[in-house]
Amino acid sequence: MWSSPVWVRARRRSAMSVTSTDLITVRGVRKRFGAREVLRDIDLNILAGSITVILGTNGAGKTTLLRILGLLEPADEGTVAYDGVVPGASTVAYGTSTRSPSQDGHFLPLRRQMLLAFQHPAIFSSSVLSNVTYGLQLRGVSRAEAEERSMAALRETGISDRARQHASSLSGGEAARLSVARALALQPRLLFLDEPSASLDPYGTKLLEDLLMHMRDDLGMTAVVVTQDIFEARRVADQVAFLHQGRIIEQAPRDDFFTNPRDEQTRRFAAGELLV
Repeated sequence: MWSSPVWVRARRRSAMSVTSTDLITVRGVRKRFGAREVLRDIDLNILAGSITVILGTNGAGKTTLLRILGLLEPADEGTVAYDGVVPGASTVAYGTSTRSPSQDGHFLPLRRQMLLAFQHPAIFSSSVLSNVTYGLQLRGVSRAEAEERSMAALRETGISDRARQHASSLSGGEAARLSVARALALQPRLLFLDEPSASLDPYGTKLLEDLLMHMRDDLGMTAVVVTQDIFEARRVADQVAFLHQGRIIEQAPRDDFFTNPRDEQTRRFAAGELLV
C-alpha cells in the first residue's frame, strides 16, 4: 500500500527487531495546579512498538499526562522511565529537582526522539514544506534530503499539493495532517497525539488512523494517543488506559478492555454512560 523511499525502507528493517517490552514506565506521578490535584498516583506502562490510547472525558487530565510523558510539563512527584530510547538520560525523577526536563540539556537527546502533536498544532510562519523540513534540518539533515523526506511525508498525508503554500492557509484538518507529516519525516521513537482526529472529516480520520498503524507496523514507532472517542480506540489501540478524575482506573489490551473490563466505571464509560 505504501510507496516508500529508501530512507523509510531502511528504518523498516530495524523496526522488525522491536519487542513487546515497556518503553515507558510511569510510577506514582502526581500533578497539581494550585489547589487542584490534576493527576493522582498515575501508574502506566507503554509497550514498545504499540499504540496506547488514553481514554477519558474532558478535564480528566489526559493532556496534562501527555505533556508530562513528552517532557513538556514537569510532574510534582513520581518517576517516568524511558527504556532504551537513547543511551543514558533514561529516568526522570520528579520531586528531587526544581529543574524541568524541558530545560535540562541532559534530556535533549531523549526529547529529540519524541514528537508531540496537539489538537491545535503549532504552525510556523512559512511554507507547508518548510514546516516539515525545519525539524530535520535542526537535526543536521541536509537540505536536499530534508526536502525529499518531507515531500514523501506530505504525499502520504495527502497535502503535497499545498507544499509551496503558506502554512497559515491550511484548514484545521489540513493542519492536523501537517502534524502527522512531521512525524513521518522525523520518525521519532515516541509519538504523542492529543485528540488527533478532532478536526478531521471521516476521510481524514481514516487516513490518519491508517498512517498511525503504518508508523507502528512499518517504522517501529511507539504512539500514545489521547482521545474521548471510544470508537477510535477500538479501531487503532493495542492497549487502552482509562483516565478518570486524575486516576488511571484501568489499563488492559484493547479487546479485554472493551469486552471484559475489570472495573465498573470502565464498563459504564465504554457503554457510553455518564460518569460523575
